[in-house]
Amino acid sequence: MNFRRNRASISVRILLLAMTLTAGIFFVPSYGAELSPSDQTIRILERWTSAHWGQDCFVWVVHYPEELAVPWAESEALRSGMSESEQERFREDFVSELKLDTSETFLVSVYSFGARPVNLYPVRDNVSLLAATGERIKPTKYDSALDNPSPGVVQGLVFFPKQSSKDYVIGLRGMGRGERIFSFAPPESPPVPEKKPEVVVVNVPKRQTRKPAPVVPAKKPDPPVPPPPPIPPRPIKPIFREESSDMADFVRSVKERGNDSPEKSSPAASQSPKKQTNTDNAYSSRESVLRRFLALWAEGSYAEMYGMLSEGSKKVISRENFAKEAAKASDIRTGVKGGDYRIDWVGEERAKVITTRKTLVFRTVATRTLGVTREGSSWRVVW
Repeated sequence: MNFRRNRASISVRILLLAMTLTAGIFFVPSYGAELSPSDQTIRILERWTSAHWGQDCFVWVVHYPEELAVPWAESEALRSGMSESEQERFREDFVSELKLDTSETFLVSVYSFGARPVNLYPVRDNVSLLAATGERIKPTKYDSALDNPSPGVVQGLVFFPKQSSKDYVIGLRGMGRGERIFSFAPPESPPVPEKKPEVVVVNVPKRQTRKPAPVVPAKKPDPPVPPPPPIPPRPIKPIFREESSDMADFVRSVKERGNDSPEKSSPAASQSPKKQTNTDNAYSSRESVLRRFLALWAEGSYAEMYGMLSEGSKKVISRENFAKEAAKASDIRTGVKGGDYRIDWVGEERAKVITTRKTLVFRTVATRTLGVTREGSSWRVVW
């Protein structure tokens, strides 16, 4: 998956997040407490985040180890209410997109605030993995956005071959003052068990007991006084009486209005002009139908979704295959379920559903194009 730079969606918040990670301000529970998936994710990120200030720039590097996939998927599942199968699919997509099983993956972020932006071109020569053996390893793949210097924040993924040992650092040139080394914290050592205090036995003399005082029988309580009988509530007068002239006139006017209308059996004739205008508004109608379809997708109601499909779509795909395809598109469903999506109409009968999914300190964009078509008096979704 290609992660492209988008100035509009990247803000200085990413810089503040990286500075916070570097400074270690995140709350980390003690060893005695059970870590939540979110706390586990933060602890792993704290270990694998490194940052340096350069000449008119700030650069931070985040490594995504393979053990991050499980707590991150659990944390995302708790946040968006995924099922177990959806959580497992999310974890698999996370590992696949970041190539965690075959590569050492790093997110390199460069924030340039000077007159001239930081230039890392060519990235293959300026970004290296330095192994403990002294070997300098070049990246196998990287985001081309890092080759293009630009003011503000530029981010990109850099992939190196999978290493058997985690004892390595990242070397980066182009920040000024030669090569800067981004090292990561060593694994946390387990806590040292506290020594048990010595037990000292002290003989204490027996305490003299006193004879218990005689028990005085308690005085019987007086019989309870019965409460006064409840006062019945006052009757409330009805709002409308049958003999009310106002109500009778209102009913009579409704009947007369219905008798005077020659099209009283027509549903369109019973609607007010304003409601009739909204119903005939094709854009409003198709928008509401599509949003209803997406809401059912977020709930996992695939049978109801299938009922909203056009007849042509139902001929192409069966109910069972449709449910499998809709469930498989977890990236779209996750974004829709969190409410982080938008609809861009392309013509009269096609719409792009664009969702964003937060992946640690950057976002991935997923797009699905759906069609809508008129069948009779209603809109139907084309899958």
